Amino acid sequence: MTEHDHASWPAKQKAFIVSTGRTGTDFFTSLFNDHISNTWSLHEPKPAFRARSYQLVGRSHTIFEKYYFKIPRKRRHKDHPEKWYIETNYHLFAAMPLIRDAFADSFIIHIVRDGREVVTSWLNKYRYITNDHITPYDIPGDPAQHYWNKWNPLQKLSWYWRTVNEIVETQQPDLWLHFEKIFQNHQDDLAELLKRMEGIDYDWEQVRAIASRKVNKTQQPFFPHYVEWPLHWQDQFLAIAGDTMERYGYRIE
Repeated sequence: MTEHDHASWPAKQKAFIVSTGRTGTDFFTSLFNDHISNTWSLHEPKPAFRARSYQLVGRSHTIFEKYYFKIPRKRRHKDHPEKWYIETNYHLFAAMPLIRDAFADSFIIHIVRDGREVVTSWLNKYRYITNDHITPYDIPGDPAQHYWNKWNPLQKLSWYWRTVNEIVETQQPDLWLHFEKIFQNHQDDLAELLKRMEGIDYDWEQVRAIASRKVNKTQQPFFPHYVEWPLHWQDQFLAIAGDTMERYGYRIE
């Protein structure tokens, strides 16, 4: 199938929201589908590029991967009248060149969250490093390869948080948002995102109220909040991710 074959398909504006995970992406799917007009959203639609995206850390995407990503999304869009398609998919953190190649007009948003909160949330979801995550062996010459088999889950997830954010940083998303400025305080970053999306209609006070409610709650936490971590756990996190935390504006006490 060629680009010419797609000519009759309706044009849409497309936004892709990426992150490390544990950053409220389920909230955005619900928000755009249920509370904002002229938008529709999917969360990790097939093909989600779960493992394939990690391969793109160390190499360029192929023409096959471009169309493997593009064609199913184009086909899903054709029967939808909404102006904006928003995909929330944290597996795409290394796929920005592919996204921009497949959809030249795409708008890519990255959400960063305090690494201490992300690591705690992953551990409380019983999620450690699995084949759904990048590892140092996906990055040629990464020094963490020498420590990986000795690290505990906290250290591995600290590395994962740091590395994913730094990969995204090098690929320069169109908009960089802070989780804390979406769901806390005055929701300044949420307002900025919606302001950048032309043609949508929403009630800001309703959106603020929705953002104040947590969508994806961890059920029974077994791993304590950072302030309750033993000092050696805190030291392990800071040794791996402390510099990155400070660069992104998170205060280390």
